[in-house]
Amino acid sequence: MSGEKSKGNGLKIMIIVMLAVIVALVVIIAKISTDKSPDPGKTIINNSTSDPHSGVMTALPHNTDGSVITSEPGVTGNDPAVTGDQKTDDPETATVTPVPATPTAAPTNKPSEELKLVDYSGIVEHVFTHSLVAFPELGYPKDISNVDKVMNTYFIDCITVPEFKAILQALYDDGYMLVNINYVYEKDGNGVPRLKKSFKFPEGKKPLVFSFDDTCYYSEKMGRGMIDKLVIIDGKIGTYTKHKDGTVVQGFDEEHIPILDRFVEEHPDFSFNGAKGMLCLTGYDGILGYRTQRVSDGDGRTEADRQREIEAVKPIIKLLKDTGWYFASHSYKHGLMERYSTDSMIDCATKFQNEVIPLIGETKIYVYPYGSWKRSSDGKTCPGPQRVLNEMGFEYFCSVGANWYANTRADLGNIILQDRANIDGTAFVWFQDIFTNHEETGKPRFPSINFREIYDDARNISYDDAVAAYKEWKGIS
Repeated sequence: MSGEKSKGNGLKIMIIVMLAVIVALVVIIAKISTDKSPDPGKTIINNSTSDPHSGVMTALPHNTDGSVITSEPGVTGNDPAVTGDQKTDDPETATVTPVPATPTAAPTNKPSEELKLVDYSGIVEHVFTHSLVAFPELGYPKDISNVDKVMNTYFIDCITVPEFKAILQALYDDGYMLVNINYVYEKDGNGVPRLKKSFKFPEGKKPLVFSFDDTCYYSEKMGRGMIDKLVIIDGKIGTYTKHKDGTVVQGFDEEHIPILDRFVEEHPDFSFNGAKGMLCLTGYDGILGYRTQRVSDGDGRTEADRQREIEAVKPIIKLLKDTGWYFASHSYKHGLMERYSTDSMIDCATKFQNEVIPLIGETKIYVYPYGSWKRSSDGKTCPGPQRVLNEMGFEYFCSVGANWYANTRADLGNIILQDRANIDGTAFVWFQDIFTNHEETGKPRFPSINFREIYDDARNISYDDAVAAYKEWKGIS
């Protein structure tokens, strides 16, 4: 009898031990699962939806080393510009969960108004880039040849988030300070625009115009690595993206606008009089991620859809302008102007005037798509397409050129023409020398920008392989 009892006790002990082992394994597995973050600096927030694989992923601001910048949770109100549930071409978009606010960093440098102003008479640099590749796994595929990776992806036109952050730091280290382009030019006694010979600027700083092309977030680019649109999150400009699996990513670390906003908060002496960047907009597919363009046959929208998008983007435009951002025309159609007839330019410019200007307000700045502009046939007479733009009130025109150039051009109807140095894949693999020193003077230009050092391997091609592929593509020996 006692033997049977002993066996029973032994069995009980064995069962207890096995249960303890099982519980320990469950705890270990849960810990491992918890430790696996989907992406450095990003937090998943549960979201009730019929899709079990759907969720809201909030991208929190993080430093260049990947560490998260912590902040206190904010409360998002019923602002119509928080648009996770307003995208007219996606009626099943999940409700956006409120996210933490962007932190207000303690200023580490003097605001521009506390700096000594002196007469500045040097050149005004102008650099530009496109929308950032926020999700490089989508923007830079692996399963194609190296030449295709350079030619047929966002390699040439775009840079990644870490690269952009490094560029900002380099510009700051080189003593540059953002300035609004409208501050650096004037009209002479005959009404002809010209660059100011000198203007007041903080001592020891160099003025810089930074422009951003195609800040429209075109429908055709959705799902390919860029954000979907800008939104307002807790009173600040943030971003919104919905991936194909239903996951929504919103936050402050995917696009140049919120990243630059935060950089200026941390470095107030990087912005003169609150200036940020110049946003260059087209209009054929709306602006800032909102389909505000006119309704066309077969596009699946109604006028009511369009009006909802217009009302949703208005508070975003206001907040951008209130925080130092300003706008330029990048044409309506994004076509090659050198091929335009006068009539085609009238059509293009009129559509921009009717559909975009009422939203963003007047602008005197025109940015040629592709840097393409119509040359004078005789070196004196202003071409018809250019004359159309001049008559519509544009005065300051921007093209593309890695070397610095800016002049009043009589052959283009007495307008200012300035080249902009492109910070993109081409610059990374081919323009290092031009960015380091001025071609004519040999003086330092952007000495802290070392493209090889800031190159992001998330492009899925090594730096040296990219250089070789670029040479092969361009036929350079």
